[in-house]
Amino acid sequence: MKEISSNVIHTVDFIQGAITIILALALGEALKLFVTPHEEKPLLWDRLPMLLAFLVAFFPFFQGMSQYLYLTYLNRATAAPFYPGYLLFDALMLKLEAACFFVMSRAIAPKHWRHFYGAVLVLMVIDIAWTALTLRRGIHVGAWLYLDILVAAGICVMFFVERGRELSQRPVYIGLALLSVSTAISYWLERDIYFP
Repeated sequence: MKEISSNVIHTVDFIQGAITIILALALGEALKLFVTPHEEKPLLWDRLPMLLAFLVAFFPFFQGMSQYLYLTYLNRATAAPFYPGYLLFDALMLKLEAACFFVMSRAIAPKHWRHFYGAVLVLMVIDIAWTALTLRRGIHVGAWLYLDILVAAGICVMFFVERGRELSQRPVYIGLALLSVSTAISYWLERDIYFP
């Protein structure tokens, strides 16, 4: 069993806390844009598909980030050899991913689907870079890399097909389906990380 330094534990806890704060703010913003203070129309039902797309991506990313940090740095049985540069890289990339969720949370109105799925595309690009390096370190995240590539490609195709159709509702549902299928496959293929 490896001994985990208390300094590493403290640093990982700080990183996890910072990510949690950003993601909590994003979740709060998404819910605020779905629930209104108006008594006659307390819920904006037209935003439900985008909210669902946000949630379908949000929870596996949040759980995956948390589990990754625990398994890679805190669990004595699975921790990789510690290098401060890797932890710094992980912290930067995971915080950038959390920031993408905040951008997504502010764009759940259907008319903003390009902004929402643009943020998803940026999220996928960041995650592709992160998972590629993490995979090279020998940490098992291969399914995430390939799913990210497929989702990014699907979003690019959707942007191309829907160009010039700003008011189209199709991308709202196509994106929701794409993220839902990707999330289901991710939970199945990476169940060792999500549910060790």
